[in-house]
Amino acid sequence: MQHAWVKRELPVDSGQQRLAFRLAVTGVLAIIAAMTVGPMFSPTEFSWVAHSTSEQAGQHLPGAWIMRSGFVAYGLGTLAAATLTWHRRSWVSAALALFGIGLVATAIWSNAPIVPDLPVDLHQDWLHSIASAVVGTAFAAACAARLFLPGGQHRDRVAWCGLIISVLVPMAMGWLPELRGLLQRAMFAYSFLFVLREFRPG
Repeated sequence: MQHAWVKRELPVDSGQQRLAFRLAVTGVLAIIAAMTVGPMFSPTEFSWVAHSTSEQAGQHLPGAWIMRSGFVAYGLGTLAAATLTWHRRSWVSAALALFGIGLVATAIWSNAPIVPDLPVDLHQDWLHSIASAVVGTAFAAACAARLFLPGGQHRDRVAWCGLIISVLVPMAMGWLPELRGLLQRAMFAYSFLFVLREFRPG
């Protein structure tokens, strides 16, 4: 006899699924807009190739609110979508909900500014680092849950790539600091693919 917790997938109301997908799409489009438009309002020291999105949203920087708004929109969109589809794949939804909460937290507490001589709140910078770590860990957990926990698929290539990327890209950012921003934005782009596929109707 198959126990309830081994079921592959529980049905979700089609209206809820469509709403969840629309919320996720809205969040993704908002953060893409923030990543694209934000640098135009950033200080001259900012480089989207070398500097991370966290540095784009750094303390006391002009235009930082744009990237912070992107974090909040993507975070809330993912959190809401995960809540609406909780019973479909609960472990994946739980990880993505934490991913969304972490993103909102990165906007609440900001990274130290890249511009010299600006005031720095080191405690806020530390909290931002914790929130960023939560985001990365939660995304890796969502990929792992998609692969290994009840309702997952061991041959899910999208999840396998996401899990590998979540490990290798942060390491590559340390090895190639001049490309940190580019590498992080590529990792974000892959998270968009994973999140939208997860909440896609059907």
